[in-house]
Amino acid sequence: MSVTIALCDDEEDQITYLRRLIGEWASDKPFAVNIAGYESAEQFLFEYADRPCDLLLLDIEMNGINGIELAKKLRAEGDKLPVLFITGYSEFMSEGYDVEALHYLLKPVEKEKLFSVLDRYVRRREIRDEILISAAEKKVHVAVGNIVFIEAFGRNTEVHLADKTVLDCKDSIGGFENIRGFIRSHRSYLVNLKFVRSISKTAVTLDGGEEIPLSRRLYKDVNRQFIEYYTGGDKVRKGDGIRT
Repeated sequence: MSVTIALCDDEEDQITYLRRLIGEWASDKPFAVNIAGYESAEQFLFEYADRPCDLLLLDIEMNGINGIELAKKLRAEGDKLPVLFITGYSEFMSEGYDVEALHYLLKPVEKEKLFSVLDRYVRRREIRDEILISAAEKKVHVAVGNIVFIEAFGRNTEVHLADKTVLDCKDSIGGFENIRGFIRSHRSYLVNLKFVRSISKTAVTLDGGEEIPLSRRLYKDVNRQFIEYYTGGDKVRKGDGIRT
């Protein structure tokens, strides 16, 4: 595993300071940590397609496109890239929540608080709350819990999201197989058990009524996983209750 952290701030001294702190945090980690610096939101957006990152430390107040506007652009494109806002003023905090920020830190950034947020991010990443996929001409972060099912088309895939968005991806379906909570119902389909209503001998029926083909040879295994997911140790909360 490796982690690429992007720093976006129009103050060069701030980028240098954060680089030093992150380097100190990374010194005892069992994985590689890469750091990329950007002095404007425009520079970040220009390079992001070819240089994706796993976490963005983003200053809110910048000349040109500010941090909130940059985060909104990412979210509007369906990108769930984790964002850690950095600001000198507490009144901007509520806007950070509007774009699902991972957290926010006030300047000057305290080492202990930054380390705590980075540790929390790594724990979240290890349980795969989100994945990075190659969609169209760029890579985007997508929350695993928002993926309903994945369908293969040759070497490519379509990722169907809960809001009905469909992402055309360059990734093969095999790259998604190890995501916890997903089942392969057919050689061309992976389904998120979170959205499964019922299973028959020939199909998996989703909450919205859509039916996904179920291979006969996979029926026993799929049915077992379905039962274990909703009645065993992996119960998942749906809406206001527990799906059983």
